[in-house]
Amino acid sequence: MPLPTIALLLAASFSLGALPLTGWAVRVFTRRDLRALGTGNVGVSAAFIHGGKLAGIAAVLAEIARGILPVLAGRFCFPDAPAIAIALLIPLVAGRYAIARGGGVTNAVWGLLVFSPPMAVSSGIWGLLVWGLAQRWWGEGDRARLFASRCGCLCTPIWVWVWRQSIPEFLAATGLALLLAAINFSQGDDMALSKSEQLFSLDDSLDAAICGDKAAKLSQLKRAGFNVPAGFILSSKEEGRRKKEEGRGKRREGRRNEENADRLLISNSVIQNLKSKIQNRIIVRSSAAGEDGDTSSAAGQYQTIGPVFTEAELLDAINRCRQSYWTAEAVAYRRQRQLPDTQMAVLIQPYIDSEFAGVMFSRNPLDGGSQVIIEALPGGAEAVVGGKCTPVHLEIDFSTPESLEKQLTELKSNSILAQSILAELVKQAQAIEAFFHGIPQDIEWSWDGEKVWILQSRPITNLQPFWTRTIAAEVIPGAIRPLTWSINRPLTCGVWGEIFKVVLGDRASGLNFNETATLLGSHAYFNATLLGEIFRMMGLPEQGLEFLLRGQKMGKPPLRKIVPNLPGLWRLVQRERALNAEFKGDRTSIFLPALQSLDKEEGRGKKEEGRGSSEEILMPNYQHLSELLERAEQIQEWLKPITYYNILGPIGLAIRKAIFRVSDELLDNDTAPEIASVRALQQLAKKLRQGAVSQPDETVSVGHLAQRFAESPALQADFEKWLDIYGYLSEVGTDIAVPTWREQPEIYQKLLITMAQKAESNLVERRKIGLTFSLKWRLDKCEERALVKNEISEIYARLLAHLRWTFLEIEACGLAMQMFQESGDIFYVEFGEIQQWIRSGASVSFKDTIRERRDRLVADRDRPIPPVVYGNLLPNSQTRAIELATSETNIIQGIPASIGRVEGFVKICRTANTDLGENAIAVVPYTDAGWAPLLLGATAIIAEVGGQLSHGAIIAREYKIPAVMNIAEATTRLRDGQKVRVDGYLGTVELLE
Repeated sequence: MPLPTIALLLAASFSLGALPLTGWAVRVFTRRDLRALGTGNVGVSAAFIHGGKLAGIAAVLAEIARGILPVLAGRFCFPDAPAIAIALLIPLVAGRYAIARGGGVTNAVWGLLVFSPPMAVSSGIWGLLVWGLAQRWWGEGDRARLFASRCGCLCTPIWVWVWRQSIPEFLAATGLALLLAAINFSQGDDMALSKSEQLFSLDDSLDAAICGDKAAKLSQLKRAGFNVPAGFILSSKEEGRRKKEEGRGKRREGRRNEENADRLLISNSVIQNLKSKIQNRIIVRSSAAGEDGDTSSAAGQYQTIGPVFTEAELLDAINRCRQSYWTAEAVAYRRQRQLPDTQMAVLIQPYIDSEFAGVMFSRNPLDGGSQVIIEALPGGAEAVVGGKCTPVHLEIDFSTPESLEKQLTELKSNSILAQSILAELVKQAQAIEAFFHGIPQDIEWSWDGEKVWILQSRPITNLQPFWTRTIAAEVIPGAIRPLTWSINRPLTCGVWGEIFKVVLGDRASGLNFNETATLLGSHAYFNATLLGEIFRMMGLPEQGLEFLLRGQKMGKPPLRKIVPNLPGLWRLVQRERALNAEFKGDRTSIFLPALQSLDKEEGRGKKEEGRGSSEEILMPNYQHLSELLERAEQIQEWLKPITYYNILGPIGLAIRKAIFRVSDELLDNDTAPEIASVRALQQLAKKLRQGAVSQPDETVSVGHLAQRFAESPALQADFEKWLDIYGYLSEVGTDIAVPTWREQPEIYQKLLITMAQKAESNLVERRKIGLTFSLKWRLDKCEERALVKNEISEIYARLLAHLRWTFLEIEACGLAMQMFQESGDIFYVEFGEIQQWIRSGASVSFKDTIRERRDRLVADRDRPIPPVVYGNLLPNSQTRAIELATSETNIIQGIPASIGRVEGFVKICRTANTDLGENAIAVVPYTDAGWAPLLLGATAIIAEVGGQLSHGAIIAREYKIPAVMNIAEATTRLRDGQKVRVDGYLGTVELLE
């Protein structure tokens, strides 16, 4: 093999690679130097991105020829040594990278294709498969593309070996692959960089981190078919890149430098491109990270500019919009909302000529009630949100189809909007809320004379968190007394928190599991917002929130989200698998000794245990009360581990039933306390009936059976034994305020007699006949867990019963000491209050507290309890009317804007620079974003104009400041220092002096 020829070919290949063919092609077509553009790479992708299609095609053809020539030369000169043809690609790629500043991938691909088509095609198919898998894992993006490219390079030697089985060729291909991979890692990525310079469209799937929440949400709506104007986004990535280039880690030296730098970002080509896409008038809108987000709205903080006509005006508008990110008010807002300073994307859309425009809420922003709130004015929506005009304010009840139709008809003649437009707005509001998984929406809209356009949609931030009865109604139904809740809530929240921590690990550190449940209208609710966040962290689908809010089925989670959570899920599976062994150990060492000691303390021979009257406790003392309190505290300590088992046990059983595909009908639940107790009572009823009739089918009266029971000491003893075994059960096992069976024997004696009247039992024995081996094995796996679950339920219910009986003993002492007025009073006192009373040894009266809480419980039992509550206030079931001011009652009626009731002294603020002082009620002429710093220091806000959807009202709700809008001439009718009462829910200002 002539070495001079080989050396000559190697040198020629390097020289050929060093020729800047792609750079020349771009210069010919565009007169641009690729070395000064983008990443500085002189590659094919850079030619397409910076030079256009013609330059890109010319570059591709040039690089194809460059890659083919060395391979053909090698095969021609050394037909018996094909490895040399591959080896010649190595200096070609090296010269391409070192001198011509290209990557060499195109050269290598086409060179290998000429060398061995099957090998090159196999390598290409493999790269595509890797790309597809990478997209499922990471999603569509640069990371998946680069990973596939690098894998394709590194796997080339494998396919050379598969097809050629030649060691020299394999070694040459390995050298080429390593060189290509090293170059790929070291070079910048023009395709990724171009995404920061290109214009994103609302027709694309947008990343909120790059394009802002506003643009991302509008993109979702537009792609879902809603009427959203076309739009283009100048992303914020370019700004982030510029900051890195100007100096990593450096702090901003001043707002002026930041603003001037922003001006340098926008090239003429970008402006020309935008103007070519939108021929007519343009509006420029902010879309910052965190704006229109789930927890902060940034309402009115950033600037919107329009209409814009010329390219010069467009450039100026984009700069002004970006600069508004750094105004003092915007920075202060982010500081107060604890939002980081990030980046500003800009949304550019056609300017809509509106006949009417405004804002609407898909639910009442004060309490989440079933009313669509619409505020409108002729012209653009900025007049409504600006707070300087009072818009037409409409509240349309959609709780029933009849009420919706009635209100639309009534508003037909009383609104500036036609009935058909109102109906369309309500329809759009409900559809958008449903699209965003039931999250109430604040929507900006416009009517151009033909259709309703959706300009913006964001969550109503003050209507959070969301509370759901979906799970709570099953766990603890009905109205709940304070004592029950003060014990159940920490137990439930603590156990669920422990389970979620197992799955989430360190990611759970920022979650407050004490907020897992709450009491609204005396009914238990679970925190759907917190659970939805946990679901997302666990990789469950977006429908998880709809499952909580609307009871809809959850879809299958995507694999790429489940895989990162596999370690946590495996930890939970390990806990579930170990549950049987752990419970049996705790049952022997903790629960059975605890129940035995409690049975002994309760005094099982005592008549009507735990219901002793004040006459039976002649000398109640605090020593005895302290002992009872210690017992109650100890029972709660025992309840912590059994509550954990009581929650994890059913979860494990449900998982096993799903995995093994076993239906509930096949499971044997005879050991469940509620089933076993009824079966035992039916056996007793059968015995009673047999002694009362001579024939099995004979009809017998209730009176005869009752007499037979009264005359039979054996039956009475059996019934007492039944009560002794199952008397711990109650109608609601989780509510210690509900009497146990032992406390009301007369009810179950009547039930016994009623059962004895019937000739046959209602419960039929289950028989496992004809089961296949597979089904029997699967059934055994589920019944093993079901048996343990039933044992857990029994211990849990018995401990709760003992806790109830302990509190009844405490109440008996309290009745004798006149702390309580009647039986059952103790359940209206929280456990912490009981602890404080007994430990202090002081004489305390709970009379007023109990009366107030009892009245509230009675009222809550009768009121409608919604399945979902938005925010921390139940919707008012009574209709609020906005009436004119009435001087006779000293009450001025306005528009309710932010809930809360405050008494205080007025401070008239005619400018935003007024010194508000401390604890003052701010009276302002209007509220736009510029008033935010002043308003945040007020205890309440009264505005002369504006509505519920103005920026000032939104800010007030975010910061939970009571606010009333549309109080005419408030700055002149009220005076400094005047005492008033502001009710932000009713929308009233009451003059107290």
